[in-house]
Parts: sequence; C-alpha cells; structure tokens
Amino acid sequence: MSAAKKGSKKTAKRSTRKRRDSDTHVIDYQPESPVIREHEAVERRRRGFRTAMWMIAAMIIIGLGWVTWHEALEKNSQFLLKAVEVNTEGTLTREQIVAATGLTTATNLLTMNLREVRARIERLPQVKSAVIHRDYHGKLTLDVVQRLPVAWIECAKWKLMEPLSGKGCLIDAEGAPVPCDVITKQCLAMPRIQFPALSEAVPGKVAPDLQVHAALRLMQELQKRDEDGRAKLERIEIPNAWSLVAHFAGEAKITFGVDDLEPQLARFDRFIREARQRNWRVATLNLLARVNTPATFHEPPDVTGLNLADTAATTPPAR
Repeated sequence: MSAAKKGSKKTAKRSTRKRRDSDTHVIDYQPESPVIREHEAVERRRRGFRTAMWMIAAMIIIGLGWVTWHEALEKNSQFLLKAVEVNTEGTLTREQIVAATGLTTATNLLTMNLREVRARIERLPQVKSAVIHRDYHGKLTLDVVQRLPVAWIECAKWKLMEPLSGKGCLIDAEGAPVPCDVITKQCLAMPRIQFPALSEAVPGKVAPDLQVHAALRLMQELQKRDEDGRAKLERIEIPNAWSLVAHFAGEAKITFGVDDLEPQLARFDRFIREARQRNWRVATLNLLARVNTPATFHEPPDVTGLNLADTAATTPPAR
C-alpha cells in the first residue's frame, strides 16, 4: 500500500508540470493585420516621397551650381588667355616655347592645370626648368631656364658629327646634350669634345661618363687662359678612360689626366709661361708624367740660360 501511494504522487506531480508547460503563451510584438499593413505601406510611401524630394532638391542645387560656374567663371572673358610673356635666354625662341604649351586664346586661366603645362615645357630637351605664373586677368608668365650650350659633342657611335655636317649636337656645362636647330656664329666658335666611347646621348639628360665632365672642367679652365693671349682651344679629344688631349690653334696638343687637374694645370701654366718668353713653338706636352714631363717642338727650342740641372734637382725622383 505504501508503494502504490508513493507512485501515485509522482504521477500527479508529472501531470501538473505538463499542464503548466502547456499553459505558456508567446507574445507576438509585430502582429500582422490589414490595418497594420496599411499603416506600414503609408509610411513607406512617405519615406519614398521625402527621399525623392531631397534628391530633386540636390539635383537642382548641383545644376544651379554648375550653371553658375560655367557662366560666371568658365565663360567669363576676364579669365581667358590674352597674352603670354616668356622670360628666357637660349636657343629656343618665344614662339617655340609657347607652341609647346599647347595653349590657345580659348584657354581659361582659372581652370588651367599649371603642373601639366609646366611638364610640357620641361619635356623640351633644351629646357632645364620652368616656372609659370597667372594673374587671372588674361596674362600668363613663363620663366624658362634653358640649357646653355658650351661645346659640341661628337661621337660616331651615336651619329653625332661635326657642327657643319647637319648632325651636330651641343652640350651644356652640366653634360647634357642639347639639340641644335639653328647654327649661329657663336655656336660655331665653341670648342668640340670628341668622345668615341660615349655611353649614351639622350637630349636633355646629363651624360653619366666621368670623362665628359672632366673634359668640361678642363675646357672651362683652359678658356680662362685664352684671355691671356694664349692659343685658342679648338677641341678636346677623349681617346681612353684616363686621358684628355687638348688641341690648340697652331697644332699644339697637350695631354692631361682625367684626375687631379689642378696640379697639372699649375705645371701647364709654368711651361707655357716659359714657352711664351722663349718663343717656343710647342707641338706636344704630356702632363700625365709627373716627373720629366715630355714635350716636343715644331722647331729646335731656345734653351739659352735655362738651368735644367737645377730644375731636375728640385724635382723629387720617380718611384
């Protein structure tokens, strides 16, 4: 009897728990009904209408802004290009520089891309740099620094021939080749640099060869000495990687080393000073040798009173 009673109590507890579970209700916070659906549709139409109105207003504002910009600025004759002032010095003419910009009288200075115009000018191999100014009253100012040639560069490998061949090419003080469109008397008077082993010849680009830069330095120093009444420098030959041969009017050839030009120029000055005093007609002089510098003459030199022994004594022996 006690066992049956215990079992009946458990069964009663289980049935009570099941009834409690079946009595649980789930609340739907978003119920579906025709009225609610109608309200949601109305709200969607309102949001769509407001969005459409904002978009229309934005388009009207953008359109008005574009029309204002186009009519008041782009079509305003005040900002159209009327005059171009070019400040430069070199082989390029004003007309060539203006043509390189690609600008016309219909160009608006307000909307013009200055960086692009400057790049067009600097693409010319004769131009080193350019600066552009605009004043918004129709005037454009171009300050152009050109590469000023100082000599001719000759190299058969790159088909750079002598000046009057029609295939001549100039070079500036930095070592950049400069095309020669018009040959003037001033250009013809410039010395020539002959370098058969020139590595590259790109117009407007500085040559990487050290021999070219050494030749330009030597040319500059020798041209300073032309003012003293010495023979005029005609050309500098670069026969190899370690020497430079300067050819002067009167068939004198002076050989220099590529490095340490200063002490070589000092010995050159002493020798030429003695040659002028004694009227020597120098044929060759090799300054590569630091001791007992070899020299040849077109005729027997006058060495009267010249103490060669004392000169040799003061010169340190070669090692």
